[in-house]
Amino acid sequence: MSLVTTEKAGAKIVEWYSCIISRSVDQAILLREKTKQLIETTDCDDKIVAFFQLVDFRHQMMMKQNSKNEITDLSIEKSFEPSIDDMLKYLYYFISGQNEYINERYKSAIKLFRKAERLLEYIQDDAEEAEFYQYTGLVYYRLNQYLVASSYMEQAETIFNRLGYVERAINTRLILGLIYSELGDYEKGDQIIREALITSRPFPVTNALALRSLGLSKQRQRDFNEAEDYFKQALEITEHKDSQAGTKTRYNLANVLFRQEKHESAMKNLKMAEVGAKYYQNFEYTNRCLFSRGLYCHEDFLIVDKAINNLQENAMFFETFELAEEAANFAEKAGNTEMALKYMKCASQACLKFNYLGDDQK
Repeated sequence: MSLVTTEKAGAKIVEWYSCIISRSVDQAILLREKTKQLIETTDCDDKIVAFFQLVDFRHQMMMKQNSKNEITDLSIEKSFEPSIDDMLKYLYYFISGQNEYINERYKSAIKLFRKAERLLEYIQDDAEEAEFYQYTGLVYYRLNQYLVASSYMEQAETIFNRLGYVERAINTRLILGLIYSELGDYEKGDQIIREALITSRPFPVTNALALRSLGLSKQRQRDFNEAEDYFKQALEITEHKDSQAGTKTRYNLANVLFRQEKHESAMKNLKMAEVGAKYYQNFEYTNRCLFSRGLYCHEDFLIVDKAINNLQENAMFFETFELAEEAANFAEKAGNTEMALKYMKCASQACLKFNYLGDDQK
């Protein structure tokens, strides 16, 4: 293959990957087809083929996140791991880590991101660097490593703002706001999220996420009526309602309705959330739904224990803490002091594990 053709194929893949990073879904779909035709009609070397396969894998993950068509766990052959090109090594580790994150295997994602970070110097692209910082920050956030998460998020936000990636920058702000909220600084957290809500209005998906974030913060403050209002507003946005994130919001709405004893409406939303969590194969929200059904529909603490234990075994300690605390409050309100004490101990133990980052997650 001529050098000109090699450069053309490489440039087309780079252009395609840039659309994936910027979340320009329609343009990425178009460029994928053009790139695929170019690869199939030319005698590409192994490096270009490997580059195409890695970006195509990342494209599939984007489509999985934005569509109901791809819901199975994607995989990449271990034998594919490149050994001669540092850029391809970086992409292999980073994209594989993204797949682990999407499928809720957060510790496995961190291990891959650490390997990718050692090769980040070979990536001479600011947007790609910001993408890496954002995903790494998200994983540390899910593992309750808030200081580390906020550091990566701030780096991502700075670069996205400099590049004019407004929506991506807003998304990083939302996570920073949620971090403050989860740490109990509700005033600071709500301020950040409200500012993001204002700037997100031109972007329906992110606007809905901002509304949901405010709802989550109000839920933590036990202002269930206001949380209900924000969750309902988020679900009025079609792009959010018909997505995996919308399924999570649907569960959040059901939960705050239960906690206000609006059982009929709560049951309706819980059933919808259960269907969505099963459809998207979302482990966390499948167990959150199980928890709410066990606690509020059946008052069956064996079901509650099953949901909490499932999350704990998957190292979701913040989620374990939240549900155990909720169960303790429910039991205390019902006058069941023995169960209240049990779940408060469970919540306390989960708190102690927030800083645990073992490498045992498969």
